[in-house]
Amino acid sequence: MPSRTRRPRLLALVVVMVLASGCGSPSPSSTAAIPPSPASTAGPTIAATPVAPTPTPGPTSLTWRKGGVADLAETAALAVPLDYGNPSAGTITLIIARRRAADPSHRLGVLFVNPGGPGGPAVDLAGSSGLSTLIPQAVLDRFDVISWDPRGIGLSHGLTCPDAATLDQIESLDPDPRTPSTIGAYRTAFDAVASQCQAIARDVLPYLSEANSARDIDTIRAALGERTISYLGWSYGTYLGYLYATLFPTHLRAAVLDGAVDPTIDLVQRDVDQARGFERAFDHFLATCAAATACPFHGGGDPAAAYDALITTLERSPQGQVLDAGQAVTGTLAFLYGRDYPGLATALAEAEQGDGVRLRQVADDFFGSVSLGAYEATLCLDVPHATTTDAIAAALEQARKVAPRFGPLVLLSDQYGCLDWPASAGPAPVAGPPATLPPILIIASRWDPATPPWWADALAKALGSGIVVTRDGVGHTSSDVTVSSDCLRTAVVSYFEALRRPAAGTVCSGGAPAPWQ
Repeated sequence: MPSRTRRPRLLALVVVMVLASGCGSPSPSSTAAIPPSPASTAGPTIAATPVAPTPTPGPTSLTWRKGGVADLAETAALAVPLDYGNPSAGTITLIIARRRAADPSHRLGVLFVNPGGPGGPAVDLAGSSGLSTLIPQAVLDRFDVISWDPRGIGLSHGLTCPDAATLDQIESLDPDPRTPSTIGAYRTAFDAVASQCQAIARDVLPYLSEANSARDIDTIRAALGERTISYLGWSYGTYLGYLYATLFPTHLRAAVLDGAVDPTIDLVQRDVDQARGFERAFDHFLATCAAATACPFHGGGDPAAAYDALITTLERSPQGQVLDAGQAVTGTLAFLYGRDYPGLATALAEAEQGDGVRLRQVADDFFGSVSLGAYEATLCLDVPHATTTDAIAAALEQARKVAPRFGPLVLLSDQYGCLDWPASAGPAPVAGPPATLPPILIIASRWDPATPPWWADALAKALGSGIVVTRDGVGHTSSDVTVSSDCLRTAVVSYFEALRRPAAGTVCSGGAPAPWQ
């Protein structure tokens, strides 16, 4: 059993679990539970600041080699400017993988893929044997898939901070702090992350934003000799796709953005919204469990009270080295990401009986592939965040109001992670919707906990050309083959192959919780 678990971060890598099926069109019953975007309760929105893209170098000779980190693909290294505003400041090397189209005679171009995070390596995604579970085979047949470790991640100068002791300290933080000392412990722990990352990567920290990653995409495009690219981004990868679209609209052929991030709000509002999304998804789980006597965590028809009692018990008396309250909350969030209602019910029932191994194991695995240092380095540059402890305190109260179970954990980790971060950047290049953008397909899940469905509408509006398709199901993201219905797969394939637009407002069924076992 690992000695620590990583705290849930803002956005996750794609998790593939539950099979979905069916297709539908908009109807009052299928859309009623998707709330509109809530009114902002904390923090200002990001000012629209047009930023002209830096001219991209022309085609470069890439030396590809087979095997290695991406066994079913070929890999190459590419040096890109560390600072696109000052190319003489040096370079940073990116590791790229390419998986050739399975049907080269009908090849349509290149498809860049990014799994989100931020902080998760992706270079091996193109070479993964499981890629066909994430992308329909019809798309893999006709596109070269390009994945890469973004700057500061994995093989591309990946950050190795913080150390194990600091992660252990973060794990011990109170998931619902109520006193100055327990709240202040967040700042102490995350200041240690900041100081360690500064010590090992001082010179590169100011340049690890998604805005620079978007420019990296265009540098890779030019090195490949491609006039345009297609793009598929999940979760935080939708924000990267948004930035690329607004910076390089004439270089984008098509884009599918699954699990949308709202690019128009600051980090406080993102955290408040996400906490609300988790609470909303968990309430849906509880209602589903309460309605089925076969649910292992039925709790006599009141699983909500049973859950709250379990967390209170763990706060007072942790199960030795196996499970404490923070790990239980982390495990709960992880199950919600993964669409596994039966697994969550079983894990909670076992924990209630004193066996927290299953819940702890899921907590330990959660974000195991995401570097906390890279996460902070990217997030804290991307969007404005609270700059005083008073502002964080006010935001905490807002988060508690909309998400009493999950709000403190979601908000405090991000805000204290960024409060004293040792690097800063100018505003992200949020411009008005470019008139030259192609239609962009945006996919939302009705019960997505991490990227709530109202963010999809906000992203569509920010792009101007966004078309939202909703999966009427649970869990985070929707387009992967194992949960997407025929309806959703058809929409994705038709869009990538023929740029055929689905009807605006389409709702595809799928991803409903499996029957209780």
